[in-house]
Amino acid sequence: MPAAATRSQPGPMERTCLEIARVEREAAFRRERISRTRLRVREADVLIDLIEECRLRSFRLIPAALWSAVVRAVGAVDPGLRDRLGIDRDPDHVADILFEAQEVLLMRALESRRPRLAPIIPLFGERNRTAAAG
Repeated sequence: MPAAATRSQPGPMERTCLEIARVEREAAFRRERISRTRLRVREADVLIDLIEECRLRSFRLIPAALWSAVVRAVGAVDPGLRDRLGIDRDPDHVADILFEAQEVLLMRALESRRPRLAPIIPLFGERNRTAAAG
């Protein structure tokens, strides 16, 4: 039986394959987060359109269903903005807070598109590096 078959640790090729699989899983997670950010930006756009409709119709207060959607959307972006939103259902105030939330979302979307350095995947383990150095 070859010595490699009796080892408990994976060889360099298997370690490399495992590392590539881990990087692919992380990339899939990142793609999901990016799409979630874009979805929140779209949701904010729709809410802003509905608030503008309330302004055009001269509503003094945002309707309850729209209000709860705004609170949920703003709270998902930044709890501090949700606190600033408070209980004031005035369309102007709600629109201002929603624009700030949208600004935060757009900055996150921009940051997620910036290129990043790829992680270095060592082809051989630490054991081989220390043997070559000594």
